[in-house]
Amino acid sequence: MELTLKDKKLIEKYKKKVRNQYPEAYLSCIGSGYYTIVQEEENLETKDVLAEYYLQPVNDQLKAWELAFTSVKINQNLNRTHPLRIEGMNMEAKIARVEARRLKKEDSMESRKIRKHDNY
Repeated sequence: MELTLKDKKLIEKYKKKVRNQYPEAYLSCIGSGYYTIVQEEENLETKDVLAEYYLQPVNDQLKAWELAFTSVKINQNLNRTHPLRIEGMNMEAKIARVEARRLKKEDSMESRKIRKHDNY
């Protein structure tokens, strides 16, 4: 099946996002025209990315990359909002980041006040 230029650009976009989570992921043909996305692990075994999310191989290359991209995106959103995520975080580092942001905001507000008074 011949891909259009638009499809090739979409595939490159999906590859970039999928490879952030699964480095060296690539398209694999499973015979009879079905495709899946796989990644080689350090012990030279292959891991099926779509099967990890309980997705069946598809008969279109673009669809395979799109499913992998959607799966990675959903997984990232779930990890970002999961309530137990905070347990693994270093709370001291988080508090330091928030405090630095607050101080930066206060400094910028002070400089605005000074500039405002200089204009009068």
